[in-house]
Amino acid sequence: MLVELSNRAAEAGANVSVIYSLRRETPHDFARLFHPKVKMTYVAMCREISFKKDLSSLRALVKNLRDRHPEVIHLHSSKAGALGRAAAKIASPHAKVLYSPHGPAFLRRDVSPTKQFAYLSLERLANYIGGTIVACSRSELHEIEGRVHARAALLIENGVDIGEIPVRCQRTDGKVAIGMTGRASFQKNHEVFAQLANELRNPAVSFVWIGGSAEDVPECYPGDAVTCSGWVTRARALELMSHLDIYVQTSRWEGMPLALIEAQVAGIPAVVTNVVGNRDVVIHGVTGFVASSAEEMAIYLALLRDNWTLRQQMGAAARKRAMERFSMDAIFREWRQLYGLADERSTSKEPLITDIALPYEVNRQI
Repeated sequence: MLVELSNRAAEAGANVSVIYSLRRETPHDFARLFHPKVKMTYVAMCREISFKKDLSSLRALVKNLRDRHPEVIHLHSSKAGALGRAAAKIASPHAKVLYSPHGPAFLRRDVSPTKQFAYLSLERLANYIGGTIVACSRSELHEIEGRVHARAALLIENGVDIGEIPVRCQRTDGKVAIGMTGRASFQKNHEVFAQLANELRNPAVSFVWIGGSAEDVPECYPGDAVTCSGWVTRARALELMSHLDIYVQTSRWEGMPLALIEAQVAGIPAVVTNVVGNRDVVIHGVTGFVASSAEEMAIYLALLRDNWTLRQQMGAAARKRAMERFSMDAIFREWRQLYGLADERSTSKEPLITDIALPYEVNRQI
């Protein structure tokens, strides 16, 4: 989303700068994904709370904002949302500030309830500093309005460039490929994916994990139930996905997963966990199934595995609805209006800053 928004804003005539941080899994050549007109500036930031490091990051952000005099500041992820709003208040009090959590930190299930409450408290505190929170899914907006008590919040869903996503390949061998895309993490809950593979596999069914390797979580993959692609390029990931017959998303929490949107655009029916983001993309019983437990996921997967006609019907419905709803062309029209880029001839004399720190889906977004 950051790449798409930055590049399209630059093409629309805005003066775009990206202030970014790095994570262990950030690809070394990520900068090549951005438009040549997009200015890149590195600022060290850490994902977890650290008073000393966060204060240093805040000072660096303040300096960068003062140097640029931005009209619009767009913050991505929870850490950038907190530090960025504070920096904007100090350095650019007249700028329009937008904050996209892409899955607020208080939704994390890999930390203690105490830490979840700490993240929620920080979101509430940052909310009083100012800015507009832009949720990427309706259920994320519900969480933000209900728990953060946001003073200003709105919804603009995630989108994808539908022209770059290959359509699902039609199989002629009678076999069924079931898969998911993602990195090895507690959030993605690959243990359940492995469990489903062991329960449902047969000679005509294969389970594929795109982007992961068995070495990441070896205890989850006894035998050869799951085929792992390892870390691959985005183009290769999309190609592998196009050979799936059923897409699975076992996440414990999300914002609105782009991989799931891409699978729906490709025309692949999905079986997903009933969490924020997943349930916003899949229309239960129409484009796939939303399950409340691993047992339910197994039932829905078996139903799709054994019913070619149902897979075809749901896949066609998924593609039709996703192309209408998640086209980045339509999504960016909402963003350009929010940015103040009123029409195609619009230009910005001052920089439009897109500020990011440690996105949850680096392999998809950077």
